Formats: sequence, C-alpha cells, structure tokens
Amino acid sequence: MFQLIKLEYKSFFRSATLGGKIAAKIFTWLSYIWFLYMTIIFAFIHGLGKALFINKEVNVENPFLLLNSNMLFYIFAFWVVGRYFGQANPVINIKPLLLLRIKRDKIIRFSLNKTVFSFYNLLSILYLIIFSLTIYFNSAEKFDLTQLILWNLSMYFILYITNFLNLYLNKKDRVVIGLGIVLAIVYALDYFQIFSFNPISEWIFYMFYEDKILVIIPLIILAFTYYSVIQFFKNNFFLDTGLRKKVMEAKQDNLDFLNRFGDMSTFLRNDFRLIKRSKRARTTALMSLLFILYGLIFVGLQDLLGDTFLFFAYLFSTGGFIFTFCALVPSWDSQHYPFLMCQNIKYVDYLKSKWYLGSFGVIIATIIALPIYGFFGSYHLIAVLSCGLFNLGVNSYLTLWAGAFTKVKIDLNSFKNAMGNSKAFNSKTLLLTLPQMVLPLVLYWAVSTFFGHTIGCISVGSIGILGILFKDLVLNIIIKTYKIEKYSTLSAYKETN
Repeated sequence: MFQLIKLEYKSFFRSATLGGKIAAKIFTWLSYIWFLYMTIIFAFIHGLGKALFINKEVNVENPFLLLNSNMLFYIFAFWVVGRYFGQANPVINIKPLLLLRIKRDKIIRFSLNKTVFSFYNLLSILYLIIFSLTIYFNSAEKFDLTQLILWNLSMYFILYITNFLNLYLNKKDRVVIGLGIVLAIVYALDYFQIFSFNPISEWIFYMFYEDKILVIIPLIILAFTYYSVIQFFKNNFFLDTGLRKKVMEAKQDNLDFLNRFGDMSTFLRNDFRLIKRSKRARTTALMSLLFILYGLIFVGLQDLLGDTFLFFAYLFSTGGFIFTFCALVPSWDSQHYPFLMCQNIKYVDYLKSKWYLGSFGVIIATIIALPIYGFFGSYHLIAVLSCGLFNLGVNSYLTLWAGAFTKVKIDLNSFKNAMGNSKAFNSKTLLLTLPQMVLPLVLYWAVSTFFGHTIGCISVGSIGILGILFKDLVLNIIIKTYKIEKYSTLSAYKETN
C-alpha cells in the first residue's frame, strides 16, 4: 500500500504539467474551503429549523423529522444520481502496475479506499455532524445522544453504500438517467400534492433513531457492497481487458449545415461527432445542460444571500458548456493532436471553431434560461441576458486561453479498463473557472451598489458586447499563446500517467 502511495506521489511531481497541477490544487483547496463554509452554514440553519427554500421567516417545528422525511429523496438524488455525474471514479495507470510484483487485491483495494476520503463524502458527513449537534443542543425536543450517534452511523453506512455502488454503476448511464427520471416524477407528484413519499421516508429513517439494533442492517449491506465491488473489479482487472473489438456498422454524419463556416467546418464536424459518439464527451455536454437550472437554487435564497450570489448563479447557468466542455480544449483532441500539428492547417481556423462551438453552447443555454428565470421578474430576465453576453464575449476567450496551459490528456477509450472512468465531468476543471467569476461579480457589485441592480447588469453585459466586437484581436493574442505552448503541449500528451 505504501508503495502505491509513493508511486502516486512521484507521478504528481514528475509530471510535465506540474505547474498547472499545483495551480489547480490551489484553486481546488480554496474552493473546498468555500464549500466547507457553505455546508456548515446550511447545516446549522437547517438544524435551527429555518425553511430557507420556502421563506426565511418560517420555522420548522421538528427539523429532524423534516430531514428524515426527505432523506429517501436526498439519497437517490444527491448520493446516487448526483454522485454519478459529479464524483469521478478512481483512475490509476493499471497496465504498468500489473507488470510489477504487486498483488491485484492491493491495487484494487487502494483504488477503492481512495474514494472513502472523497470530498463529496466528507461534505455529507460534515453536514450530518453539524446538523445533529445543532438539534441536540438547540432543539426544544430532547434527543438521546446514543441514539443520535447510531442514527448518524447508519447514515454514514448508507452514504458509503452509494459510494461503492457508484463504482459499480460506472458506464451504466441508462440506469442512472432512468433513476433520475423516476426522481423527477416523484418530485412532481409531491409538488402537485398528488402523492407524497415523505411519510414513508420518515418512517424508514426515523426507525434508525428509535431502534438502536437497526444500525447493523446498513453495516451488513455496506460490507456486502464492498465485497461485491472488489470481486467485480477482480474479474475485470486484466491487461487484455477491452482488447476485443466490437464490430459495428459505420454511419456517416454529413452535417452539411456546417459548410457555411468554411475551413472551420471540418473541426466543427469533428467536435459534433465527438459529442455524439464519445460517452465521455456526451456526458460532459449533458452535464452542462443541468447547469441551466443551477440558478433556481439561488432564486429561493435571494432574500437571504442577496442579488450578487444570484448573479453568480446566472453566470454558471448560461456558461455551463464553456466551463465544463470547452475548459478541456484542446485536451479532447489530445490523442490525435500531434497529427493535427503535422498537417497544413491554420491555428486560427482550429481555435475559431472551438470558440464558435462554445458560443453556440452559451447561446442555447441563454435562450433556454431566459423564459425559465424571466418568470420571476424583469430583473432576472436582464441578469440572465447580461450574464450570457459576458460569457460569450469574455469568459469564452478566457476558457480558450486557459486551455493552452491545461495540457491534460484525455483518453476517450479509458472505459475499456476496469478502473477507467467513462465520465469526463471533472470537478477540478470546473473549479478552475471560479477566477473567471471574480471580474463580473466585482463589477456588478460595485455598479449596483451606487446605481442599482439593472445598471449593474447592463455594465457587465456591455463588456461582453465589447468582447464580441473585438473577437479577431483577442483570438490573435490567444493564437500566439498556443504557438508558444505548442511543443510543451505535445510533450505532455505523450505522457501515460
């Protein structure tokens, strides 16, 4: 086990992209601090019985019962479906390890045990701890400390059941999407007061508090799940896994409507085919659509958090595609990037095609978001439109420019390996976009403080319009950066770890 940790340490510090990795770690840890802070705040407020998503002045009589009544939905929505798309599976370079004198069991257990300390899990545990402490010391109802601890242990066991279940569900998109549709139907039934599963959920999870012995049930299920996942990977953990090729009938995608873009049409066709054919790219693109609804969380909290946080949410709602998919340009082409650089192609056509692709995603997201958030008032309509313009005229360039320094190789065929991760939605890539939020937020806050929220939105949107007008000038600067980083990028893509 120590040897595997040592190898991971060397892999990190000997990487050709060490500088980018260190910068990513810094931004990642700063973001972790932010999420820790928000988790503590939400857990404390929920423990006090504040129904924030309804009205901040409404108090819940028994927040513990409220949490239990919604726990069933939370488990499937956040710990299963949300985890599937948001938490990456452990990925290690399998082939060299299998050639060493290291037992397969140790490699598998090391990879699985890495997920135990996932930040996704630690946030959930922290929330439950803070919530439990709050209701124990501040609730009018007296809770038994032993029973409350055993209830927490039961929830932790269920949490890690979903953690290891996520490893088994890798590549099973249809199952997870189907589960997501079922959850949406269940939520709709409850919202329209047709049928509610809350009483069932409350009865199930409150039993873990009332009956101490029931903590054994999730513990047994956790042990069985852990053992089953280990056996699954042992049966698929070989050097020749995935070597058998599937014979499929080739289908040509003409995409003739892209011909209007001239020389850029070739690259745009490749990108559209990538999204259609690659599971990694397709999952990332679909995840960007979910960000359109991100602002709905902050709409309910507008009175509590203020308009600045709502504006921040609209930046993600309209720019989800460039923050997730376009943030990995040119990494999507890493497998054939050396071939592209050997061809008689213009950098300007290649990068313009990526900008047009990102712009297309921003425009689609903005068009969808306008009627959704316009329902809440004219301010929301103006805010969404200004955020869309800023993402189009500023953040699209910054994301493309940052791609020159990313140098992260993406193996589109990594799903062939037992420990491969078929999902390319990378939380670290998303976290690197947070610095792009600082400029519009500071500008919006400064202008809106003195001149009102509408003028603040217009000022941010105006900068986006200026960016669109000076497109060629900005792209020429980005092209020079890509040319300077060309050979270091090629070297980084040759790495196998």
